[in-house]
Amino acid sequence: MVLVVNAMQDDHEHFASDQSTTSVVFRQDLRVTPCDDARQPHVVVEDPVAGSFYRLGKIEYALAIRLTASRTIAQAYRELCEQSPDHSLSEEDAADLCRWLISNELAHTESSKSSARLQRSAEKAKTNRIKQHANPIAIRVPLLHPDQMVGRMMKYVGWIFGLPATAAGMLLILLGGCLAIQHWDDLTHSSQYLFSPSALYLLIAVTVVLKILHEFAHAIVCKRYGGDVGQMGVLFILLAPLAYVDVSSVWRFRRRWQRIHVASAGIYLELLVAAIAMLIWQSVESPLVKHVCISVMLSAGVATLIFNANPLMKFDGYFVLTDWARAPNLYTDSQNYLARLARRWFFGGELKEPKWQSGYRFAVAVYAWLALLWKCFVCFGLTIAASKLFHGLGTLLAVTACVGWIGVPAWRVVQLFRKAPSAGRRRFTCVATASAALLATLLAAIPWPGAAPVPAVVEYSPHDVIRAEVPGFVDTIHVSAGQRVSQGEPLLTLRNPDLVLDAQKLETKIQQSTLRTRQQTLQGRHAAAQAEETELQALTKQHRETTEQIDALIVRAPRSGVVVRRRLNELKGTYVAQGDDLLVIGDESQKELRVLISQERFDQFRDQVGAAVRYRARGHATNTSSLTKIIPRARTGIDYPALLACNGGPLPVKKVANETSQSGSEFELLVPHFEAIVPLSASQGVDLFSGQRAQVSIGSLDETVGSHLWRMLTEWMQ
Repeated sequence: MVLVVNAMQDDHEHFASDQSTTSVVFRQDLRVTPCDDARQPHVVVEDPVAGSFYRLGKIEYALAIRLTASRTIAQAYRELCEQSPDHSLSEEDAADLCRWLISNELAHTESSKSSARLQRSAEKAKTNRIKQHANPIAIRVPLLHPDQMVGRMMKYVGWIFGLPATAAGMLLILLGGCLAIQHWDDLTHSSQYLFSPSALYLLIAVTVVLKILHEFAHAIVCKRYGGDVGQMGVLFILLAPLAYVDVSSVWRFRRRWQRIHVASAGIYLELLVAAIAMLIWQSVESPLVKHVCISVMLSAGVATLIFNANPLMKFDGYFVLTDWARAPNLYTDSQNYLARLARRWFFGGELKEPKWQSGYRFAVAVYAWLALLWKCFVCFGLTIAASKLFHGLGTLLAVTACVGWIGVPAWRVVQLFRKAPSAGRRRFTCVATASAALLATLLAAIPWPGAAPVPAVVEYSPHDVIRAEVPGFVDTIHVSAGQRVSQGEPLLTLRNPDLVLDAQKLETKIQQSTLRTRQQTLQGRHAAAQAEETELQALTKQHRETTEQIDALIVRAPRSGVVVRRRLNELKGTYVAQGDDLLVIGDESQKELRVLISQERFDQFRDQVGAAVRYRARGHATNTSSLTKIIPRARTGIDYPALLACNGGPLPVKKVANETSQSGSEFELLVPHFEAIVPLSASQGVDLFSGQRAQVSIGSLDETVGSHLWRMLTEWMQ
């Protein structure tokens, strides 16, 4: 049976139970379009008054057109059986069909045509329209009727959606996707700053333009197949703007592939724009152009695939899926499946199950749970975003949304509880109490995971940086990285022939000066001897300093500790200038975590100075320490190469010229970070090695999910 009754009621005041005496009249002003579908023959019924479309199977429609004032339901059903004896429509199905036709105003009885009934129906329709326009969660603002405009546009751009252009466009999209995968790391690093306040406005503007093009793509393809384009406007979901266009006339199309083409046109156009942006991004060097291309790819590529192409929401991907699978009522069936399942769990009893095939029943069950989880995720995300972005108004909208998403279903449960028999009420009370107790136990037992961790690196504390006291070439390396050394032990030997030559020259000058001093003293030239003595003292001082520099060519450990140096052997034969870093001497029992904090999270960590934090390094269990200090100066230079993205770390960087970099490093951070210090105890430091990456999280260590949510609620209410 193709038709599935959505809002079926068990009894109607205007529908008699005796089918042999009741006449139901099928409306004659309805528009009917037969659809060419060999597997599921059906017709599409359009109500021109309400602007609604309905789908009826061929047998159901054959019964509907026999429903006239001169026939009862029983007579119409008997006539159908005589002309189509092999049909599978039962008498119960026929009664359900009549109820569904009356409920959706596609047919009427004498009682449903009464003035009181019509007045109630008109008032209900008016109330529904008022609710639709006044709904603060989803506000629909129609702007224009672009049917004629789209007709003119199709003459110039309609070829984009033709078969040759579409084939070329798909190849271009495939090429753009391959390039995006190839440059994924670069794209990820470049997109880190897209949501900064200065770049967010550009992203919003790009998204608005792309969504307008998206909706015009739907309209052009609809017009291409002879459909009518209705109103176009903006739909505000919790103040988040979404463009929409009415192309419901696609239900008149006989071929489902035409409807699939209309539904997928917007996705195709956005992915094509994203592919072109990918090609431009790869070809240009301008940072501004690259930034715009990244914004286009994020909005037209990633966001389109996550939302528009996602079949778990009633957007383009859903209609493509349902038309391709010939399952037009998939979403409604999944919601009814969850409702029946909930009623069976909480109230018990046997419920009437629809006559579905086993494969479709399994698909509905899987889709129902996936759609429910995705809906919860999206609703939660939109609520948080609205309360954060729009402050007081956003908070009011968030509360309204929660009332609509939670309060309305809860009220329906209350009504079901009131109508349920005593056995059903007892079952509901027991199951609801047990579920609430289980949920409360989980909330009270599961620890709050806290905020997202920030990167850190293990360093010695304190540590001595060994620098070259004199310039020279590294001649001999006496130690290896990780080796423990004693105070005064040789580490490196430098070679500087110029120093040795200078010392030899000074020794010769000192000997010559000494001889001249003696000669002048013996000759009685005391003034000249005194001057030569002064020169000798200066030469002696220079020689002593040069000798000290030669002694400094042997680099010794200032204290006991462990040698730290990456690629120490590569130093041999290299030239080092005075003051260059050679290696580090640290103590294994004295280490600390150097934490890098982004500007967005500075306030959050600043409030936790002195409090306990959690840290975890790969291969080690989570441990605790305290946050002792935050250096209140953000900088882009970094002293910890292990954290840089170019070395496999989590922090995105960009390449800079050495002469413009304050630290002399080849790279610097894209976004300035603050540095914090978390000391480690002796036992904690021994388990970690210097340069090892770690993650630090803040938050109360004794706080559970329930207590955290309760604290957030009380703070928000205050």
